[in-house]
Amino acid sequence: MKKIVLITGASSGLGLAMAKCFLSHGHIVIGVSRHRPPVELPYWIEADVTTRSGQEKIAAFVAEKFGRLDVLVNNAGKGSYATWEELPETKLRELFELDFFAVVALTRILLPQLEKAHGSIINISSAAGKLWVPCMGAYCAAKAAVAMFSNTLGIELSRRNIHVLDVAPRQINTGFSRRAFVCREVPDSPGSRRTTPERLASFVYRAWERKKRRVTYPPMLDAALFFLRAVIPGIYQKVSLKLWKL
Repeated sequence: MKKIVLITGASSGLGLAMAKCFLSHGHIVIGVSRHRPPVELPYWIEADVTTRSGQEKIAAFVAEKFGRLDVLVNNAGKGSYATWEELPETKLRELFELDFFAVVALTRILLPQLEKAHGSIINISSAAGKLWVPCMGAYCAAKAAVAMFSNTLGIELSRRNIHVLDVAPRQINTGFSRRAFVCREVPDSPGSRRTTPERLASFVYRAWERKKRRVTYPPMLDAALFFLRAVIPGIYQKVSLKLWKL
């Protein structure tokens, strides 16, 4: 059965890859972004998800065109590479508005459409929400908040048959760093260039099909994060200080 799938941040990177992935499996995709995607999508809404008017525009389109929503993918986001001292408050608030508050607001306004379909909510958090990364503190904090939102929301909506999936990927090759607020030279992350948005999109699709609630990409990353946090935190700190030139 064809599903109605709405994806934010669909003009590039992971959002575009997920739009193509869902389309390839025969679903109907609604892309949301401020800029037109480079490929033609069945439906596209030009909207700023951080504004109430943008959120209402999206909800009205879904209600009028389909009357239900099967899958909401909260993907739009931005990063920053700066210490807490270096990061201007305006940039901090902009980051949280897009990475966290817009996720909550759009989910809330679309819940009636999701409930009609017994649908799914897929929130893209980050491995950075599980491991503190210096000079990425604001991003880590926002993504940790998204993960907690997903996990608590999943319990609250379970009796209404709405499925919630939290996806925590490592850095992938999407041009994310070029769009971030940068005060610091960004260290190279080993393997990130080989981790394509297309591979992650396929992974997310399979996790959604299997009704997973929490996944990390790649899956073995969970063990690595635990090792860094619990076994060698002192070494991790020393390496981080050197990498970020602190």
